[in-house]
Amino acid sequence: MRLLRFAFPLAHEQLIAGGQAMATPLEAYKAELNFKKINALISHYQENGWDTLTRHDTQALKYVGIFARPKTPGYFMIRVRIPGGILKASSLSAAQMHALVDITRQFGRDILDLTTRQQIQLRWIKAKDIPEVLTLLNRAGLTTYQTGFDNLRNITTCAAAGLDADEILDTRKIVEEINTEILGNWSVSNLPRKFNMTISGCHCDCTHGEINDIALMPAEKEGAFGFNVLVGGALGAWGQFRAVPLDAFVKPSEAKELCLTILRLYKEKGEREMRGRSRLKFLIEALGIDTFRQDVAAHLSFPLPSAGTDLTKPERHHDHIGVHPQKTKGFFYIGLNVPAGRLTLDQANSLVHLAEKYGHGEIRLTTAQNILLTDIPEEKLDALLAEPLLRELSPKPSPFLRGLTACAGNTFCAFARINTKKRALELTHYLDTKLETADLNKLGHMEIHASGCSNSCANPWVGQIGLIGKKIKKDEGFIEGADICLGGEAGLKGNFARLWKSNIPFTEIGPLLVTLLQNFLHEKKEQESFRQWCLRSHTISDE
Repeated sequence: MRLLRFAFPLAHEQLIAGGQAMATPLEAYKAELNFKKINALISHYQENGWDTLTRHDTQALKYVGIFARPKTPGYFMIRVRIPGGILKASSLSAAQMHALVDITRQFGRDILDLTTRQQIQLRWIKAKDIPEVLTLLNRAGLTTYQTGFDNLRNITTCAAAGLDADEILDTRKIVEEINTEILGNWSVSNLPRKFNMTISGCHCDCTHGEINDIALMPAEKEGAFGFNVLVGGALGAWGQFRAVPLDAFVKPSEAKELCLTILRLYKEKGEREMRGRSRLKFLIEALGIDTFRQDVAAHLSFPLPSAGTDLTKPERHHDHIGVHPQKTKGFFYIGLNVPAGRLTLDQANSLVHLAEKYGHGEIRLTTAQNILLTDIPEEKLDALLAEPLLRELSPKPSPFLRGLTACAGNTFCAFARINTKKRALELTHYLDTKLETADLNKLGHMEIHASGCSNSCANPWVGQIGLIGKKIKKDEGFIEGADICLGGEAGLKGNFARLWKSNIPFTEIGPLLVTLLQNFLHEKKEQESFRQWCLRSHTISDE
């Protein structure tokens, strides 16, 4: 095996056998792709029939946001990339959301799904309509590029970037610069595996930096504000990995170069033979963090100093729900809860109306699958809060509904074992009604992250309560259930949840959690967190 200057074998040209490079069939196929060829696939299948779609071509189409759904044969999901979850300012934002509503009403059905990476998904799109849908999205200034498969996925940031009166850095320009650089750029696509990045300028780690491949988190060094760098975070069926410090500080002007350097090194050196060991974390593990840092620094045009003082608060992250003052005196943003991250088209249309009527037409998406309306003058707050839509998308939701994040579930996803959104909503309603009002007030809100399978799309390992869907065999056949994890805490000083109970039917989960939470409230010490109580009471183990 030929060692490179990074002390890691190239997977693209990977193992040498008999003097010839070997690649997996998928990697050999990917090596011949580019965006022009992928777009040609759409024309090919339009002419020859989508029922001839091959397994590898199915994967390739994900590069441009087109997802075949085996659970809904003949229909596709289209994922729209929205960098930082911010639809462009003023009237263009309204035009974009109007476009999403109109396209879905014409070509899909009555739902828009919000994702944990601040994107929007259109469902029930017929194969024959894909070219026209893509054309209409492009006319509205929207793209589906690089929203799936082995790409740098949508870059997340604080949904209140540029608004929050307490923020350290406004990250919107950095996100836009990196997105512009990578969008449609095959030289930073075709990665060994998917790649997640977040850039946060707020104190609260609302984008879960700890589970991203790259996380730039606010810091201070020698009187200047910038970012400390974390690398290698990931969740998946193969495990949970917290991002580790690179011991590096970058200025805002250096952030783009650093991120693209890491991305290119990962593309060149990442594992390509074993997809289960292809995330950035495994490259760092193979090299060691010190060697990885040296390799990154060697390719930068600026010196890479050691980390500064971390400015992320240790407390649980800010979910942005409710009414909050903006930097500009007299203006507010309002965080609205979207139950299970799913909007009806009427709700989406009403959001556009409210954004235009009360603000400047801007709509923002959070990593918790919720919505912000921005730039609301103080004198219009009461009228906005009285709007009928806010009874459905509430700024004051019930405690468990407020903290709910849920994946698409088995209605659409072939991996999911349960109807996640339906089951999760049933559970939150049960908890909100079975616990006493006084107990609900003490809890504030509890974060429930429900994933339909072990792929962890809803980030169950960072929730205070995490659910991982299972099919459970009973005498009467298979029923829906879940593994229950407890004690996840967001933030750079938090930790992942730990398994509490396995293979629990959904009919039993609600009563179990009611008893557990009542015990927590009655036994907890002052200032003791849910995780701390779970550990002290031996409900879970930290091992």
